[in-house]
Amino acid sequence: MKNLITFFSLFLLVSLTVNLPFVSAAEPASTNYKLQNYSFGAGGTTNSTSTNYKLNGVAGEVEFGRPSSSNFKAGTGLTYMMKANVPPAPTLSTPANNYDRIKFVISTGSNPTDAKYALEVSTSSTFASNINYINTDGTLGTSLTSTNFQTYTAWGGSSGSFVTGLTSNTTYYIRVASMQGNFTQSEWGPSASITTSLPTLTFTINNPTITFNSLNGGNAYTDASQSDILTTSTNAYNGYTVYGWDTQPLTIQGGSSTIANYASPNSAPTAWSGTGFGYTTSDTNLGGTGGINRFNSGTNYAGFQTTGPGDPVADDTGPVQNSQITNEQFTISYRVTANNTTPAGTYKNTILYTIVPSY
Repeated sequence: MKNLITFFSLFLLVSLTVNLPFVSAAEPASTNYKLQNYSFGAGGTTNSTSTNYKLNGVAGEVEFGRPSSSNFKAGTGLTYMMKANVPPAPTLSTPANNYDRIKFVISTGSNPTDAKYALEVSTSSTFASNINYINTDGTLGTSLTSTNFQTYTAWGGSSGSFVTGLTSNTTYYIRVASMQGNFTQSEWGPSASITTSLPTLTFTINNPTITFNSLNGGNAYTDASQSDILTTSTNAYNGYTVYGWDTQPLTIQGGSSTIANYASPNSAPTAWSGTGFGYTTSDTNLGGTGGINRFNSGTNYAGFQTTGPGDPVADDTGPVQNSQITNEQFTISYRVTANNTTPAGTYKNTILYTIVPSY
């Protein structure tokens, strides 16, 4: 009998179920950003750009700390968003001998046109104390926020802008930082310094005594040849106003006869008519009640009040920002007209001028 050798093939189908632990890791984040996707290694992009920033891809870690110069500092890590250039010191001035403000012109430091800049202000050269930041309206604020960063054009470009609300006769230090997109703020640049001025005011009258010619029939009992020149210099930001009044009508010495003040008021001066003692002003831009150039370039007249502070006779309302008021002059011209029944004699009064600066 033959031996049978039978070969069997055995097929095994094995089903395995492996339970692996599920690992969940939160993305790196802070209050300002969240990294949605990340991995290990030196991969990345070669060069990604937008109008606001540039992202450089690198392979390997930065060695030997953080290479830097006066204008840049390299970031650490595999990829790093480039910082804006550190701006140079701003240019500072007080063009009107300003006592409460400083004019600043920033330098872009070769940053692109979409870069923004913030300005830090201190009375300490090391910025160790009394630190403030310039707001968009030129005032000072104690906190640095995104709104403090403005473009070169918004800060006035080459014409600059003013920071206000400062203390007179005080040295201030100002420095600039730049930013070109999120997370790109540069370090603060070098500072410049300047000292604010003190408030100033000078006021003079060239002719302390006015003597009219004798009034008679030959001059129709009229004299309009006398005047005073008022001269003012000041750095008051809102300029000044000069007020005038007289202590009484022109009154005869040793008696009671008078030549009355001209009837037209300062608010509505008129071309001369009739008798009296009055004045006109060369200030063609005079403010106050009645409007501008109401004295019609010195051809309309008004009478003085006999109580102070009187009426405005000359002014300059500013603003005094880019150049101070220096030796500004206005002429006050007087006229007197009597009649042939006015008693003869010497008539006198006193005119008082008061200047009020507006700081």
